[in-house]
Amino acid sequence: MENRKPRRKLSGQFKTQLVLEHLKGVKSQAEICRENAISPSLFAKWCRQFQERAPLIFDDSQKNKPAEQMAKLEQIVGRQAIEIDFLKRGLRIFGH
Repeated sequence: MENRKPRRKLSGQFKTQLVLEHLKGVKSQAEICRENAISPSLFAKWCRQFQERAPLIFDDSQKNKPAEQMAKLEQIVGRQAIEIDFLKRGLRIFGH
């Protein structure tokens, strides 16, 4: 078996900081990769993700999505609770 290093868990904040340094022109991609032991392809992926997702920060239609999803999930849970209660009563009536 190969002796592999365990993967590092890099925070989103750290990745953002590195991408912003690059986009601002503070450091080149090569410098950032070398200083932080990151492969250039991985760093390019982070930059691409950052640029693709940046418009979502200002998209007002996305702000209510979690609340809408939560409301739908609460409705489902409520319905399931009613169904479970109904089935429990049925079992008691039929003696099982």
